[in-house]
Amino acid sequence: MSEITSAQATEQADDRPRILIVDDVAENLHALMSILRDDYAISAATGGEKALELARRQPRPDLILLDIQMPKMDGYAVLAALKIDPATAEIPVIFVTALAEPADEARGLAQGVADYITKPVNPDLLKTRVKNQLELQRFRQRPVMFDIAAHADPAHPPSVLVVDDVPENIHELLEALKDEYRIMVAGSGIKALEIVHGATPPDLVLLDVVMPEMDGYEVCRRIKATPAGNRIPVIFVTVIGTTEEKVLGFELGAADYITKPFDIDEVKARIRTHLELARLRRFLEDLVAQRTAMLEVSEEKYRILAHRDGLTGLPNRALFAELLAHAILHANSSGIQFALLSLDLDNFKIINESLGHHLGDEMLIEVGRRLQALLPESDAVARIGGDEFGVILGSGEGMPGVDLLAQRMIDAVAEPFLLEGNRVYVGVSIGIALYPADGKEAEILQSNADAALNQAKTQGRGSLRFFSPEFTDRAKKRLTLEGDLRLALDRQELLLYYQPQVDLINGQIVGLEALVRWQHPERGMMLPGEFIPLAEETGLVVQLGDWVLSEACRQVKQWSDAGLAAGQTAVNISAVQLSREHLVESVKMALSQTGIAPEQLEIEITEKVVMADRDQSFKALADLKALGVRISIDDFGTGYSSLALLPQLEANKLKVDAAFVRDMTTNIGNALIVKAIIALGHSLGLEIIAEGVEDQGQARYLRSLQCDVMQGFFVSPPLPAEEMTRFLASFSPPQAAGESKAFTLLLVDDEPSVLSSLKRLLRRENYDILIANSGEEALALLAEHEVGVILTDQRMPGMSGSELLARVRKIHPRTVRMVLSGYTGLDSLTEAINLGEIYKFITKPWEEVELVSTLRDAFRHYAETIGASH
Repeated sequence: MSEITSAQATEQADDRPRILIVDDVAENLHALMSILRDDYAISAATGGEKALELARRQPRPDLILLDIQMPKMDGYAVLAALKIDPATAEIPVIFVTALAEPADEARGLAQGVADYITKPVNPDLLKTRVKNQLELQRFRQRPVMFDIAAHADPAHPPSVLVVDDVPENIHELLEALKDEYRIMVAGSGIKALEIVHGATPPDLVLLDVVMPEMDGYEVCRRIKATPAGNRIPVIFVTVIGTTEEKVLGFELGAADYITKPFDIDEVKARIRTHLELARLRRFLEDLVAQRTAMLEVSEEKYRILAHRDGLTGLPNRALFAELLAHAILHANSSGIQFALLSLDLDNFKIINESLGHHLGDEMLIEVGRRLQALLPESDAVARIGGDEFGVILGSGEGMPGVDLLAQRMIDAVAEPFLLEGNRVYVGVSIGIALYPADGKEAEILQSNADAALNQAKTQGRGSLRFFSPEFTDRAKKRLTLEGDLRLALDRQELLLYYQPQVDLINGQIVGLEALVRWQHPERGMMLPGEFIPLAEETGLVVQLGDWVLSEACRQVKQWSDAGLAAGQTAVNISAVQLSREHLVESVKMALSQTGIAPEQLEIEITEKVVMADRDQSFKALADLKALGVRISIDDFGTGYSSLALLPQLEANKLKVDAAFVRDMTTNIGNALIVKAIIALGHSLGLEIIAEGVEDQGQARYLRSLQCDVMQGFFVSPPLPAEEMTRFLASFSPPQAAGESKAFTLLLVDDEPSVLSSLKRLLRRENYDILIANSGEEALALLAEHEVGVILTDQRMPGMSGSELLARVRKIHPRTVRMVLSGYTGLDSLTEAINLGEIYKFITKPWEEVELVSTLRDAFRHYAETIGASH
């Protein structure tokens, strides 16, 4: 195989950037082509000579991906030949190679290679570096802009902020870069943020990932959260090299990765590339802002004459063309997509002919007002001419989908118009084209939107259609589902199912999770994933969430009155609910109306939900905690998983996602993740719930890891309220919850009534309980049994509690030692604690919940001790 081309039948019309891939291994070629073929026009060569031939052929490639180790003519020789020939010298070349030694990189950089990517190739890293080099190349092909923007002022070298908690790393980078850049230094994430948000922010940030208090991911996220910080390129310099962690970095806005130990020539090359790109992007943004400002002045001065529609005051066709050009320019620089909508009033000619042009004009004015009312922040609503309007819709975060907004426009125009006392009706049809999928140039995009409009009008009054048929089908289904969802509450089609949560120590039900279902009249029973995202997008989730809260609390009250209360009932909360102050009031109302105790209600959130609006989320959660409502964190480990965020939430529970639990008994990676999450949660004082437990083996393994609670089909699938009532009434603990190898607890007290009370309190905790009335009896029992925890009174005849525990420490060092006493003279106890003879001290009279929890912590400590010794 000497040459491979993609989409040959349409090659002449393909305006995508052209990439030449050079590698002598066919599998490597196909792997790279599969990653890039959707976005680029690909050609390929398996040898150096063929590569040079293709590089000189018109149209020339915009970028070359070049292997180094090839027979006959290696990558270095090909690169040298490309750079000597004036026709190919300016084509950027990226080495894609298994060679990763610093000397190899230095040799390539000295010959003029633009970048390096090591095999095996990470798709996200490949796409990022290809995109960066192509963007630089585009600017270089516009000499005026490149000359103005790309060359830094020698008198004011760029500033680079180096962020690392290890002084040696900072010193190494400082020595290497100080001659070319102004170096700023931060030893922590907090200090880095102070500098970035200060009066003189850096031009680029070199950021370590692994740092105490605030890791590099969180620092990057906070930098990119501000408009000024979003313009500063961030390059991670770290030993972390897994694909998942690199993808996370790119998702947070990082520009690139450099893996430690690094080659300083590579560091310099990456810095040069991203500083150059940042300067060019800033210049382009400033140019756009300048043109926008000039356009605004021009609009104000000449709006009636040149840029505004004289009847409606909206932008006219000429101004709309400018706005469309700016939208395309902005989309290219920011990567944000947008939609172009062409609108045409249905049967407007009849209005003009029957009522007269003056009333037709009044209707056009009112149509313009209604469209603007739906998009108050946008000026991209225009009257193109006659009864035609145009709209540009961005894809901003939190905005409804294009299909939903288009339907709202249709609904708004469908409302009656009052013209000289007459109620007059008119419809509107809408055609939609998406940028860049339906056209990368304004004329093509507009033509495709008009074509979609023509198709919509053939469907009848009040229709919308996308240029791409699959989007039209999707929009129809979504709009139908939205209409059905608005009626679902009134029709009582929504139901709550409940899934029990079982204590892994005593096997008892300790909680329930409320899960919403929709009994759709045509589609049947629908799960939350099929309609909750749409509810969030349309804002219906607030009304739906209020119903779930109220219904769950009502059911909890009913079970409580029947003597079937099951700890806490968890209700899932969406980002939309949490971001509105309405949530706390809804919870207060549900609690007030039903009369249940706040601690019976649990609010379940995900990290992603909190990250959507941190300030409002933290305020709402603090207010809920103040009410006494419990908080649990769901799906931990599947999203952002910020260790810095976790303690701030002050949650009560942490849920291990079912994706990790499902195959943890066969997948060592998931087993280690589950074990780590349990240990992390316990270290923060959180109760751990494992979701998705489906069999006895999983339950036993979780119990061995000291997980507190399980939830899943092994206990029960989610059940409607009536079936859950019967389940609660007839429940018996499943096997593997509270069974197998119970831990032994030794209770020591000279008062039989105390021992009796303790045994009654702990009867469901699945401990083998031994009792002793004195220190001597306790030592005898310890000699015969493997005791995990001993709980002793302090004041007893003969041997005191502290004296007993001092002997236990020496004879049975693995046994966890605790004191339960009303004795107020603490001198001897303090000395025993300081000597390490006592693990915990609890005073009489005890708080039952605290005592049970402390004993569980003690047995968890014991399990860790015996595990570490094996």
